[in-house]
Amino acid sequence: RVSLAASLRDSEGNKIKDQKEFDLTDRSQIVATHTSVFKKRPFGILAYAPSTSGKGAYILKMNEKSRYPGDPQGQAWVAGARRGYAIKTVAGKDVSNWDFLDIMDIIEDKIKDNSAGKFQVDNQGSMGNTAAELPLTIEYAELKGEGGSAASAASNLEGGGSYVDRTDKRYADLPPDATLVEYKIPPAPLAYTSQTVEEIRAYAKSLPEPTGYSGPRYKGGGSIDQAWLETTIANYKKGQLLPKKDAYMMCLDVFDILVKEKTLGRVNVGEGKKITVVGDLHGQLWDFSHMLSLAGYPSPDNTFVFNGDFVDRGPWSVEVVFSLIAFKLRNPGHVFMNRGNHESEMANHFYGFFGELESKYEKRMCELFAEIFRATPLCHVLNNEVFVVHGGIPGPDPRVWWKGIDNQVGFEGRTIQISLADIENCNRFMEPNPAENPLMVDLLWSDPKGKPGYGPSGRMAEGIYLFGPDVSKLFMDHNNLKMCIRSHEVKSLGYRYDHDGEKPVITVFSAPNYVDKAGNKAAVAVLTNKGGTLTGPEFIQYEAQPHPDIPSGAYSAGGPLHPDTVKAAR
Repeated sequence: RVSLAASLRDSEGNKIKDQKEFDLTDRSQIVATHTSVFKKRPFGILAYAPSTSGKGAYILKMNEKSRYPGDPQGQAWVAGARRGYAIKTVAGKDVSNWDFLDIMDIIEDKIKDNSAGKFQVDNQGSMGNTAAELPLTIEYAELKGEGGSAASAASNLEGGGSYVDRTDKRYADLPPDATLVEYKIPPAPLAYTSQTVEEIRAYAKSLPEPTGYSGPRYKGGGSIDQAWLETTIANYKKGQLLPKKDAYMMCLDVFDILVKEKTLGRVNVGEGKKITVVGDLHGQLWDFSHMLSLAGYPSPDNTFVFNGDFVDRGPWSVEVVFSLIAFKLRNPGHVFMNRGNHESEMANHFYGFFGELESKYEKRMCELFAEIFRATPLCHVLNNEVFVVHGGIPGPDPRVWWKGIDNQVGFEGRTIQISLADIENCNRFMEPNPAENPLMVDLLWSDPKGKPGYGPSGRMAEGIYLFGPDVSKLFMDHNNLKMCIRSHEVKSLGYRYDHDGEKPVITVFSAPNYVDKAGNKAAVAVLTNKGGTLTGPEFIQYEAQPHPDIPSGAYSAGGPLHPDTVKAAR
């Protein structure tokens, strides 16, 4: 082995200075696994290296950021891969004991010339593997000790991280391949600044004044009144957008408001006043406009919480989100926005918002919206009584997962409850990633279930959970809450009591006939302060409205109106 180790080279052909010894067939070396899905090559891994045995492959070097929304070279980082992670399975095949070159052949990650589509390394392994088809699922193992990245993975969690002691008798009945990782909450920074935002601020100021435009102009929040809103939404329906300069200035101004808010916002609804919670909108402009005709526009007497998933899929996401921004700029103390799972770079890249934004304005604006969504709070509490969040409540601690886990499995997973203060002080200025910020992922992605305990969600490969009525009651008891209103799921009537009883969990979904196929009604939830306590909710339901013949998903990756599709057709 000495002579072999002395000649080891990485996937780039360079000699490996600090060689690692690991063996993924030895389960005790693995502290956690992470699954990443890659939709195009290259993935953003700059170099892989083998174990000293010549077998296996771990990430030696990688791009540790995404340079722009949808950056292929940032895929691995956004998907949760980290330096030191070793490849366990590729497309469902266990490659733990494969020779290094055989693994390189099947993932065939490195590309030398994108224009020619020529891969840098030809097949070299003895198995003669060909490249696995895309999209490609790779399961990485997080290693402990000298051979892996347990320490570096922990350092990726702000404030540090630690891993659960598997010898604890509480975990004796778990399958041998189960992973257990302690729940860590990265602390919020004292202040958040963005170089991207400041560069765009200078750029926006340099843009010329629009010519040939006769609609409302944006000259600060004070310039927006009811007539401005109604005229602008009417113009949207005619295909007339706000001028690019105005759009940029509105985005910058709303970022400056959102960035100062807490991860968990607290809303006071005065005696006799009401508050309306709006669920997923998904860029369905005609339905959004109809909802406003029923529920009214936001005002000091009609406070609104927009509960995430403003964009994606629906082909008028630009118009809907700019309407919300205008509402926020006009009444910042009476309009509140929660981030949804679709307010993220990867979702916006694949499900249409960034394609639509590039088509209707320009690609650079995508960078600014990525920062706006990172600055958007994750949840709000109304009158210290009602918890409003897009997805759900905090997941299990420790994070437990194993292959074959299904939604019939229920397990207790939290002995220490998360407080509202814990959420309030959590760092939200990042992309959702269960390895870095499990709390954020829980708030954006989790769903209620009927059975007690936690269970696995089918929404992604791992790291997303379902929570039972006992779990939601414990969370609400601990935080003196009486109700949780969330969104995230289509409901046939537009709302549903997923957990009923004394402390219910209620889903409200506000996009009727979702993706032009679901056939569901939509609803918004209205609560009123009567006698010092919030009563309700009462629900305003509505049906889908006729709209121009542009299909849902038109701007999604591969969709007929996506800029790349339009370009290819020329």
